[in-house]
Order: sequence, then structure tokens, then C-alpha cells
Amino acid sequence: MPFNKPKSTRSKIPTHEGGAGFKPSPQMELLLLVSTSLFAGDTFYEKNDERVQRLQDLMDRLLKDDPIFVAELAKFARQVLGLRSAPSAMVAHLFWDRNVPEGLVRDAAFGVWLRGDEHLETLAYTKMAGWKFRKRLLRAIADRLNQMSPRALLKYARRERMFSQADAIRLAHPKPADEAHSLIFEYLSRENKASPQSIAFARHVLEEHPTWERIISQEGSSKETWRKVLPHLQGLSLVRNLSNLHRHGLLEDEEVQGMLLRKMMESPHWKIYPYQWLLALSRGREEGWPSTVMMALEEAIERSVPTSVKGLPEGETLVVVDVSGSMSSRLSEKSEATRVLVAASLGAMVYRATGGMLVAFDDDLYIIDASRSDLYLEIVEKITGVGGGGTYLGEALKKVLPGFEGRRVVILTDEQVHDNAWSILREWLKQAAERRAYVINLGGYEPMATPERGVVRIGGWSDRILSVIALFDQRDPIETIRNAQWSILLEEEAEEEEGGGKEG
Repeated sequence: MPFNKPKSTRSKIPTHEGGAGFKPSPQMELLLLVSTSLFAGDTFYEKNDERVQRLQDLMDRLLKDDPIFVAELAKFARQVLGLRSAPSAMVAHLFWDRNVPEGLVRDAAFGVWLRGDEHLETLAYTKMAGWKFRKRLLRAIADRLNQMSPRALLKYARRERMFSQADAIRLAHPKPADEAHSLIFEYLSRENKASPQSIAFARHVLEEHPTWERIISQEGSSKETWRKVLPHLQGLSLVRNLSNLHRHGLLEDEEVQGMLLRKMMESPHWKIYPYQWLLALSRGREEGWPSTVMMALEEAIERSVPTSVKGLPEGETLVVVDVSGSMSSRLSEKSEATRVLVAASLGAMVYRATGGMLVAFDDDLYIIDASRSDLYLEIVEKITGVGGGGTYLGEALKKVLPGFEGRRVVILTDEQVHDNAWSILREWLKQAAERRAYVINLGGYEPMATPERGVVRIGGWSDRILSVIALFDQRDPIETIRNAQWSILLEEEAEEEEGGGKEG
């Protein structure tokens, strides 16, 4: 046996389509898996159980080797990428591992449990994993329950779920912070068997702060009920219920239109994914919503573009969108959105902000004939109107890069290529030091089409990832997350909000 053996090629692995691929580090694999998964249904190349198992295996490994990264990634995924289920599951792993310091775990938990039911997701995942409920998890949940207002506890009671607030109270035995929490804890735990005082207090809170769901449930779905509900609709609940308002003839009402326009001026604060705006626009066109409402949606999208993207030099960006068959995979079993819709929504956003060149690819290359002044929906439909074949990124780059005079390439893909994309991209990058390639991964699979250190890579569906790639341009993504430097993005948003600007 020779002693001078060939260098290890373990970093090179084939993609799911047999093309030239690269193995990510465990940290990068976890980042991409978490940022592109709802863990609610099979994807094109993986069963949901396989995806969950991969998450568990990565967590087991990294909690031994890099627990700080895991804790910071959980907060990053929740606070920047806007995800809920995966970060809540990561918190469950952190609490279960006895070797992770409790201070680190609690910091991660309270950085993830931002909405009133996310601690319930952690309980549900712990149960699914077959683990006991550690005392430190129950202590943290007791503190979380006391942090929540009586209104939030009732709003997120979740009686219909596997774990409800009543279950959390019975497991954690929180010592009420005050009389109001004492009354609400009793009401949630005992419902109609609670004391008259608890029942009366809960009813008072519900009447004082009614939710739109409660109003519809109590009074039925009618034109007048939806008119009554409108002031309580905000953010995604408003966008998703535009169809109901239209069905009852309210979108034609000038007073309702005025209220909608005022509400949508706050849209940058709603943290709605671009594809969610697009689904509303598509539905609006199908159902014939008034042009005033449609334009309000278009303007809301424009206001949502992160400032960092608007600041990129114009005419220097090549936007490459994967429209191959694997991108037809839905985000979850119940989602209307596909990964190609997400890719198109983000690609159109970058193109409208920077200009340059917009193309799509599968086993062919499609030059998208679109103007930056075109409606957002029109640009996206031009992208999604082609494709469905194999993923030949290398061939696409071979055709388009020679005629591209800019210095920035943004590729939106699941990276499961049939060919060798990296050899083409690497040669283009080597020709000038200022050239950059950004890969927005939308699949979260293990094989990558380019090596980890060769490009700036991030995953996710939020428009915020367009700010993230700018942040990662001069920083290592793993170190940026581990050292919590990602919080710079939130600080910048807060400064813009205080200054009357937009929030990205």
C-alpha cells in the first residue's frame, strides 16, 4: 500500500441529480436545512421523516461540538428569517442536552419564543422525540407564561392543539406573577369549572380585546361582521382575508378601501414573505379585486424591499432563477407556495432594485424580457411561466456569463444540478477580484452546487435574506451567526423605524 495517498475528496459528493456537488460543513448544512424547512410534508428529494432525522442528527453532533452556534442560529432563524417551527424544535434540543449551560439555553429560548404559542411547539417536539420534560425547560416555560399578558394567553390558548396553554400550565406549575395571571391560569386550566371570578375576568379580557376569529365565530360570516372585523385585521391576517372581504362586497366600498390603504402603509412592519404578497395578488386578479386594492398590494411590496438591496449599484447584477422541476416542490403539504414561486419573488425583488439582467434556467436558458417598471406580479409570472426541466446551472452560466459585464451574480436555486456549475462560475470569479457570486438556497439539501467557501450563501424565503447576503459579503456566515453579528440587521431596522424610514 503506498504511503503517498491521493488527497481526500470527501468534500466532493454528487448532488441528488448526479452532478458535481460539495459537502457542506455541519454548521452550513444545519443553517440551510433550518432556513428552508417547515417540516410539514415531503420535499422533492426527501421525505419529511428523513428531513426531521437529518435535523436531529445534526443537532446531536453540533450540540457536542458547537452549542453556541446552535443557540444563535435558533434566534437568527426566528428573528431574521421569521421561522417558527424549526427554531422551537432547536430549543427543545438545547433544553434536552444536559451539557449545554442553562443560561445559554434560556437566552436562546426567549429569543425564539416571541409569539404566544412557540413554547407549545417546543413542548410538542419534546414529546414527539420521546423525551422527558426537563425541569429547566419547565422553569423556562413557567417564566414565559408569566411574561405573557392575559390577553396573549387567551389569544393563544390553543385548546385544539396537542399542547395547549392549559397543558403548559399543568406541566410547569407557574407561580402567578400577579392576580390577573392567577385568574387566567385558573380559567385556562379549569375552563367552566373555574371560579366565577376567573370566568368573569377572562370574559372581560376577551370582550375588551376581541380577536377577529372570535368575532366571526360568535357572529357568523356576513358583510356586517366582516366590516366589524376589519379594524382587528393586521398583517398576514389582513392579506389572507382580502378574499373574504371581496366575497362580501367590501373591497368596492370606498371607506373600506381607505382603511386598507392606511393599514398597508404599515406593511414594512408586517414581516410578510414576498411570496405571500404574490399569492394575494394572484388571487386578486383571479377574483377581480378593485384596481385600487391591487395597486396598494404592489406598493406594499415595494415598501418591503430592504434598504440594503435598494443601495446596491444599478446595472451590475445578474439574477439567475432556477425553474427546474424540483423547484415545483411545495413549502409544506398545505401551502399554496412552491419553491419556484419563492425564487421568482426574491429574484424579481433584486432585479427591480438593481436592474442588470434577469434570466431563468432549467435544461435551457430563458432571458426574461421585463422592465424594472413592470408590475411585480407581471415579472414573477414571466419567470414562473417557463421551465420544468432538469437543473443545468453550469450550461446556463456558460451561455449567459460571457455577455454579462457586471460583477455580481445572484443565483436562486435548490442546488441539485445535473452538471458542473462550479467550474464555470469559478472561472468567471477568477477574472476579477471584485466579482461576487451569491447563492440563495431554497432547498436545504445536503449536497451543494458550489463549495462552501467559494460563494456567499444563505437560505430562506424572507426578503430579509437580501440584507443578509449583503452582511455576509465580507464576513463568514457561520462566524457571523455564532458571534451574533446578525443582530446588526435588527439594529439598523430599529434605527430606520425611529427615523421614520422603512423596515426591511
